Amino acid sequence: MIYKMRNYMKYFILVILFLLSFSDLDFAQDTTKQVQYRRGIELQPGYQSYDEKYFEKNILEEKRSKFPLQSTGVWTELNPKVPRVDYIGINFVNKDTGWACGDLGAIIKTTDGGNSWTTCNTPTTNILLKISSCDGQVVMATGYDGTVLKSTDGGVNFFQILSPAGIGNDLWGIQLINDTLGWACGTNNLVMRTTDAGTTWQNVLVGTNNAYWWIDFIDYNYGFIAGSLGKIFKTTDGGNSWQTLQAVPTNVSFYTIDVIDSLHIAAAGSGGVNIYSSDAGQTWTQNNVLLINAVNCIAFVNSDTGYAIGEDFGVAKTTNRGQTWVPSLNFIGDWQLQLLQNNVGYCVGNGLKIFKTDGSYDNWRKIILNDNLKDVFFINEATGFAVSAGAFGQLFKTNDYGINWHSVIGAPGGYDVVFLDSLIGLIADDNSKIYKTTDGGLNWFLTNVPGVIGEVRKLFFINKSTGWAITIWSNQSNAKILKTTDGGENWFVQTQQSASDGFTSIYFIDRLNGWATSRYIWQTTDGGNNWIQKSYLPNDHHDDVFFANKDTGWVAMYSSILPSLYNTTDGGENWSEINAVVGARKFYFFPDPKHWIILGFSRYYFTNDGGNNWTEFTDEVPKGLNSFQSFNNINGYCVGTNGLILRYDDTSYIPVELVSFNASIKNRKISLHWQTATELNNYGFEIQRCQTTDMNGL
Repeated sequence: MIYKMRNYMKYFILVILFLLSFSDLDFAQDTTKQVQYRRGIELQPGYQSYDEKYFEKNILEEKRSKFPLQSTGVWTELNPKVPRVDYIGINFVNKDTGWACGDLGAIIKTTDGGNSWTTCNTPTTNILLKISSCDGQVVMATGYDGTVLKSTDGGVNFFQILSPAGIGNDLWGIQLINDTLGWACGTNNLVMRTTDAGTTWQNVLVGTNNAYWWIDFIDYNYGFIAGSLGKIFKTTDGGNSWQTLQAVPTNVSFYTIDVIDSLHIAAAGSGGVNIYSSDAGQTWTQNNVLLINAVNCIAFVNSDTGYAIGEDFGVAKTTNRGQTWVPSLNFIGDWQLQLLQNNVGYCVGNGLKIFKTDGSYDNWRKIILNDNLKDVFFINEATGFAVSAGAFGQLFKTNDYGINWHSVIGAPGGYDVVFLDSLIGLIADDNSKIYKTTDGGLNWFLTNVPGVIGEVRKLFFINKSTGWAITIWSNQSNAKILKTTDGGENWFVQTQQSASDGFTSIYFIDRLNGWATSRYIWQTTDGGNNWIQKSYLPNDHHDDVFFANKDTGWVAMYSSILPSLYNTTDGGENWSEINAVVGARKFYFFPDPKHWIILGFSRYYFTNDGGNNWTEFTDEVPKGLNSFQSFNNINGYCVGTNGLILRYDDTSYIPVELVSFNASIKNRKISLHWQTATELNNYGFEIQRCQTTDMNGL
């Protein structure tokens, strides 16, 4: 199919199809919104429902793509090696052994204090909300639609238990009191008890309420339940009878309760409301509201000092029974924290957040790398860097082939990282900044950029001195193309967009000839001093551009359901649609110029013949890949969302194809003769000679 500017009708049809593709996407998950996991209550502003998250998606495929990759022989998952989901519940039986549970039936276990985790086998795709164990051998988890899972082998394998709860009854609380007695609670007036370690469950009438969110017993007899409509429920006889305690205000849903001891109880919930009782729940003091949407978990270490956790505010601390709260560390978790003895604690949250404290309850550290990684660059096979963007963007480094990664203290995050050699590197920041290192990434300094330039999304260098950077449009700045001629020390603007558009990619084949993409395709023949707007393709949105020479090039267009890869062989005058590729976004290259990878919305492709033929490898890898980089033709690394890091090892790739090889001996001299069909990434041949008695004395 050939496109020219005069093909208005074909262009119009493509635009309609493009808009329809976006109308389909409107019903899919909005990744900018958090999920409101509490069902049966009004959807809060800025949130999406669980059903919206998985609208028209294959839930089994979602689970496969979010769970750890089993090595395909080519791709190996290096991080995080646990399901990349939101974690809602956590429970430790001692400082070392514990479990966390979350979306898509995920349960993970550690026996070394969170240094390493294994993924447990579960028979469900339902979200699991809470998990509990008393002795470390029997472990139970509860979740959506009355799901109850049980393990009898220390939480390695789980099987499903038939419970009285059915569809629509979500079990938000579970606690095992001993090896046989346990309680669970949830929505729709649901409270259940087991006396045979979860084999059977009986409904228990507690009171009139529409939801029970949390249950906490301190011994066999004495326990409390946090409910909606401002109600707290108490038992002193092992749950045979319950007393309804009406707290204030009456419209609050209490999502969490902590029975500190027989007299002191703390509870909190919607709207940041938190209450405290010093007389076993007979009277309650309403404290100052925490400045957050809701408190999901509250835990005290003594009658005065406690901690609270919720979405969008992390952990807050009180030393006066909740009268005042001080943030201790933001955004370390969202859903549950557990404080153990000797200043050890754990908390979990959305986006694979798992944090630990082991020196002070006020100091928390991330124990699983979960950043949304935007780019990766290896300077050799063992040493590499990855960056995440945003307010908490970071630079990570590995020295052991990607096995372990650590945050580089004082380094910036960003969207793009590139090294010009083993010492000199640059990072494109998302706040009008470009950073540089000259000591291999140990220290970074700001380069000189011309004022506010917007978010820098890509860097491209043709050699160690000359390079370009592109920015997207923002409220403070138009999109720009910048250039440097001194290795990134100083930058100047070459061109900018006046409309609300943004440059998405840039590529040069030499110091003069280059192309850039936005809604249009741009071309320069004088090193970027002048750019010509090309409109030979439908100008919806172009994500990436690559030219092998002045005539032959490719462009990736923004679409998740339409063919999105186009090729030109006449310098961009005419373009051919490549139907075999859908959802193309970014090109990544091996040293062999015929060997590429394309990463798209959720589909991935590779070519071994310079783009003539494409093979899809979507089913071989998880979703969420953002970037790829290879330092030779058989090894490379991919990074993506929630800390996803994959290693690529293609042992089937043949750098040298041998046609013939012959050896002859004459006058004690050996002559070797060979012929090759192809030599890709070949740095030479090594000839060795051995001396044996089987070679006529040679």
